[in-house]
Amino acid sequence: MKINSPKTIFPALLLMLGICLLAAGCTSAPPDTTPVTTYGTSATGTAVSGAAQGSVSAVPFATLITYLPGAPAGWTAEEPAGASWTVEDGQWTWATREYTKGDATATVLIQDSAYYDVGYWEAWDSFVSFETTDGYYRSGTVSGHPSWEVFSKPASYGTWIGVNERFMVYVSVEDGTKQDLDAFVNAINYGGLANLK
Repeated sequence: MKINSPKTIFPALLLMLGICLLAAGCTSAPPDTTPVTTYGTSATGTAVSGAAQGSVSAVPFATLITYLPGAPAGWTAEEPAGASWTVEDGQWTWATREYTKGDATATVLIQDSAYYDVGYWEAWDSFVSFETTDGYYRSGTVSGHPSWEVFSKPASYGTWIGVNERFMVYVSVEDGTKQDLDAFVNAINYGGLANLK
């Protein structure tokens, strides 16, 4: 019987997770009970449980673009982009922006699902907390909203934040630091997103 080393198990787990996420349509993470990093202060909005799919209209992607942060010190921001997607009898929207600093890159994406199970929400319940010598997935909160943080060696970071079970914020940093991730995560106006109608 062949025994796999931890250095091959973590990449294999990430590959399997990636395949599952591709099959689901996008990436995200499920709520778990292991709290970790908490950003911000308190919740600026309350979760909206059980809202009917399409019970609201998705905000235009131009509105979401206004919530994308400017470049932190030392970073350069690309032009933002946005899109609308048709689902059933409604639509969902997203806006994204890329950032660079030397060899490091970052992405911030904000999605309005209009309560449809689309985009990053499709995979929200598929992640589980785990930690290895090569990285981790951890649940936590950001400004009072549920979140998931991922790290894989040598320098790949990401965070998903679910706002009112409708908006999803995704931040990733490649070849950067945890401090870079935190700078982008903390630059988002979660209260403003939570109050969008």
